Amino acid sequence: MFNVKPLCAALVLGAGFSASAYAETDVYHHAFDALGTVVTTQFKTESQEKADYCEKVTEDEVNRLELLLSAYKPDSDLSRLGAAKGEWIKISKDTADILERTKEVCAMTHGALDPTVGTLVKLWSVDHDNHRVPSDKEIAEALPKVDWTKIEVKKEGDQYYGKIGAGQEITLGATGKGFIADKVIEKLRAAGCKDALISLGGNVITSGTNYSGNPWLIGLQEPDLKRGGYFAAVPSRDESVVTSGDYEKFFIKDGKKYHHILDPRTGRPVPATLSSVSIIHKNSAYADGLCTSLFVMGWQGAIDFLRAHPELKAVLVDEPLKTVVYTPNLDDEIKFTNENFRIGVIEPLEADKGQKASEPKAGDQK
Repeated sequence: MFNVKPLCAALVLGAGFSASAYAETDVYHHAFDALGTVVTTQFKTESQEKADYCEKVTEDEVNRLELLLSAYKPDSDLSRLGAAKGEWIKISKDTADILERTKEVCAMTHGALDPTVGTLVKLWSVDHDNHRVPSDKEIAEALPKVDWTKIEVKKEGDQYYGKIGAGQEITLGATGKGFIADKVIEKLRAAGCKDALISLGGNVITSGTNYSGNPWLIGLQEPDLKRGGYFAAVPSRDESVVTSGDYEKFFIKDGKKYHHILDPRTGRPVPATLSSVSIIHKNSAYADGLCTSLFVMGWQGAIDFLRAHPELKAVLVDEPLKTVVYTPNLDDEIKFTNENFRIGVIEPLEADKGQKASEPKAGDQK
């Protein structure tokens, strides 16, 4: 169940997700292409030279990890796992770590997240120029290969090994950017770049504070607006804000929309009852995986999951773009700017004695 609450006071976002203008001598902006998106960075440093150094640390780490974790690079760990025909192969510690983290989310969500949909992802190729609607036969042949429990990782001495089922292919589209964001922030802190905001498309991670010594302010993308149009904002310091939705990666065929988030059970794009899911968490890979999982669960399933996990911070937007609900631990943080949404708060299970979640009534909005 969730209660509908009045809209919070309007909030105007300044450039770079900051609440107001700041001196350019304090915060430096960079951008580069990687991971199929534009990676943007902000560093609060004492000089342009230091900011350029922080940018190089970021680019080097992103590029290093993309080579390891891309499903489209033949020499990556993921591609080699797919080509190994079910045999153990040597993998990097980073690959072992992300596979273990991804499996944790798979187990927690009872398979709503499954990275072994790799064959299906390539069949659809939603975010590539060769996208198409696969035949029923192609999907039926690929579905038996979807089984995250066949992913195995082990360590012998200082070496890590991994294997997946014969014929399987892994995609880390649901956790890869988050994992890379975590590793980048780790590298930046070690390099003395302690005040930073990194955005990898729908994955934002922060460290330290903004120009004024306050938490960075992160805008939540409004699904039907161009990038940079926000319906709400949340403060962020040393944590990640990740959003998944069906509004950026999709194609239209015969008047029907096909987006990139596949249901591991059907091999097809999830029927959209949600427009976007945002998770706020210290661990970006974890947040990334949960965003996709909740989208697969759908509006009601996601609400039920969040009611059972009150430790999570989340914001859901329904597909008709009429209702937004959020977890009560964001009550003092989230600020809304769109007066057209109905705003609801998701109640944890103990608050309503197990009653099912339901839509707010039209007359409940104040």
